[in-house]
Amino acid sequence: MIQELTEQQALELASQSGEAAAIYIYTPLCGTCRMGRRMLETALPLLPDHMTYALNINFAPRFVQAYEITSVPCLIVFEAWRVKSPRMLYRMESVQRILEHIRSVIV
Repeated sequence: MIQELTEQQALELASQSGEAAAIYIYTPLCGTCRMGRRMLETALPLLPDHMTYALNINFAPRFVQAYEITSVPCLIVFEAWRVKSPRMLYRMESVQRILEHIRSVIV
């Protein structure tokens, strides 16, 4: 299950080290965002528990500015120790592509 975050929770999660995390950034009125979320939900059983979150861009201006989010949908993946910059995926082409993107960071 994808857990919804507030902006403050997202900023804290992005700065915490210890566990990899993926945050799906969306806007509720975006049809492409809905499709991307469905693909992400399809991929969830193949991912570690409690690592996938969602953030409504309309309520997260500081997060958007801090991570230079340029469009939605956006899947931003943080590696466990936050040594590397997070990786962003803007094109939700397929479930396979989403899995490859997440696994390229967390493995």
